[in-house]
Amino acid sequence: MVPAVACVLAHTDVPDYPAVIAEAARVLAPGGRFVHLGVHPCFIGPFADRSDPERIVIDGGYAERERSFRAWSVHGVRARVGAWHLPLADLLNAVTGAGLELARVAEPGPGPVPDLFGLLAVKPA
Repeated sequence: MVPAVACVLAHTDVPDYPAVIAEAARVLAPGGRFVHLGVHPCFIGPFADRSDPERIVIDGGYAERERSFRAWSVHGVRARVGAWHLPLADLLNAVTGAGLELARVAEPGPGPVPDLFGLLAVKPA
């Protein structure tokens, strides 16, 4: 058992992030902490037009959960390796579904619309 598990900027790189959270919960000691920090699932992705930082436009791609190679730049990494999208509700439900308790949620970013999403969850003692 480990006291803490962190996942930083990786949830879009695995096909089944809820399975990652479940495994993290399995190896956590009682009272252990799980920290997630990644791109904001609501406002970052090929479904989010961020050309105007004051007004983000989200298209129907937000609901897609499969691997996508859509990207704003054909030269970017996502156009080459793809990404898996996980809507915010699915991410939070995966945390609680793994038996972890949400302790804190944060939405940092330099502008008025957050570009990062973080959470702290704790395994009950």
